[in-house]
Amino acid sequence: MLGCGYAPVRGRAQPGLRVGAVRNATAQAEAGGIFAAELRRELAGRGRLAPDGSGAPELAAELLMLRSLPSGAGAEGGATSYRLDAQLRVHAGDYADTVSGGEDFLTGVDVLGTEANRRAALRRLARGLAVEAIERYEVSERFAR
Repeated sequence: MLGCGYAPVRGRAQPGLRVGAVRNATAQAEAGGIFAAELRRELAGRGRLAPDGSGAPELAAELLMLRSLPSGAGAEGGATSYRLDAQLRVHAGDYADTVSGGEDFLTGVDVLGTEANRRAALRRLARGLAVEAIERYEVSERFAR
């Protein structure tokens, strides 16, 4: 059997990163854990997550800001939707960057429904910022070579 002679090019394996606890400068206690989990999930999906306790460099992150503001008003003047904004700073070695973004969520039928919608929006926001932060880090790594 004859082959064409070409083989896939494989570069050096990218070094892994550990993710430490996310410093949380906000009033929402659970937010740091949610952002740390999403950063780990993104690195694991890219095959770049190093185990805790390894000698791999650490990706340090800090949640600088998390705010929720009404973004839509109903007929009676009450809020019908909110905007959740966040700002996340990441640092690994010589690399440092800040990413920010937002997610919208609707009010629920009651307070519990609104809180469930807010938490779902927080998870979507954390996932989106983790993807953006890791993509920016990988691009900067490629340009540094």
